[in-house]
Amino acid sequence: MVEFARVLPAAMRDWTVAGAPGDWQVDSATGPVARVRVEALPERRVGALSLPVAAVTIRFADGADDRVDEFMRRFDRGFHRGGG
Repeated sequence: MVEFARVLPAAMRDWTVAGAPGDWQVDSATGPVARVRVEALPERRVGALSLPVAAVTIRFADGADDRVDEFMRRFDRGFHRGGG
């Protein structure tokens, strides 16, 4: 959750991200874009490797249709990690 809280505002760049860990509101200059909620789940273990797991819920604001694609582009780029 700490890394998610660090990455989300950076990924949104010039959009405002406000809230508390686990519950954020994302706004553009023209109004609300989305509400993002994150819930930590039990980690997954494979041998000695443990991976954090989180359930992420994104609810887009009414009338934000023109900003949904931009939000997802920013979100995907911000949270992209190497791999297959």
